[in-house]
Amino acid sequence: MNDVGLVNALRSTSGLLAKRDIRSAAATFCHQPFPQLGLAGMLGDDAAVLPAQTGQLLLACEGMHPGLVEEDPWFAGWSGVLVNLSDIAAMGGRPLALVNSVWSTGTEDISALMEGMRFACDRFGVPMVGGHSNQQSSYQALSVSVLGVAEGPVLSARAARPGDELWMLVNKAGGFYRHYPFWDAATHAPPERLRSQLALLPMLAAEQLVHAAKDISMGGLIGTAVMFAEACGHQLILDLDAVERPEGIHDEAWLTCFPSFGYMLAADPSRTAALAQLASRDSTLICCRVGYFASGDCSVVVNHSGDTHHFWDGTDALTGFGCVR
Repeated sequence: MNDVGLVNALRSTSGLLAKRDIRSAAATFCHQPFPQLGLAGMLGDDAAVLPAQTGQLLLACEGMHPGLVEEDPWFAGWSGVLVNLSDIAAMGGRPLALVNSVWSTGTEDISALMEGMRFACDRFGVPMVGGHSNQQSSYQALSVSVLGVAEGPVLSARAARPGDELWMLVNKAGGFYRHYPFWDAATHAPPERLRSQLALLPMLAAEQLVHAAKDISMGGLIGTAVMFAEACGHQLILDLDAVERPEGIHDEAWLTCFPSFGYMLAADPSRTAALAQLASRDSTLICCRVGYFASGDCSVVVNHSGDTHHFWDGTDALTGFGCVR
């Protein structure tokens, strides 16, 4: 092969051409999320440089359901950011930066995913600083990860103890998104509200109003209650009649949905008056006592309309991450 032939062959190698897939991200996200870091803080190197932090680092990752990515890629992109930020807040942390991995069949298929992620990053004020792009895939998929920091106490779900009250904290100012079990109280909310609510969990931790928490996930309130009990290893008594909800929303839909901003909190009874008072400053929030933790075998007991139901037995593992005593 002559020199020209070698150069042309090198120019057309798949490994080189595949790097063009990064252009979609470069055209979407801010190239200098941390101006104070100068050139080293600009995107495009092999890893992102973040400002130094004090506190305990928190790391979380979420993969989006393939059906959602295919049917509503913009909302999948938005949700990929939102759920990660919620996971950091649930631990009493502050999000620092996000990364993503995207697989698609081409540039057009990836644009809505990118726009959804950028919209969420802009609304919450948390930068996307890197990731992976593959636009030669036979399918579409999205995974998003976040790094955060807890500068005060960490709100581990394992810290709940007998005698604690169980409280629910949810943003009620929204509605169900299309036909999905997603309570959307965020896509049309002012950025200031989104950011102040996200900062509420670290504040509750710092003021020691709450010492354990769990983000209400796709399992809804009821599924999160089981994971909470499994994590701490105690009995959880859940009073369904005490669960407040927006007017006109049916019980099952509310108890099984994923809220944009929703947490279950464990608090000492001596701290709950202050907890309720702090949450009352935001009229869009529901903050109510929905149960308590008790001594006994790990389980979930549900009270509803005067009846008691043994909903879940801790001997039947849900996630497998049970408390080790």
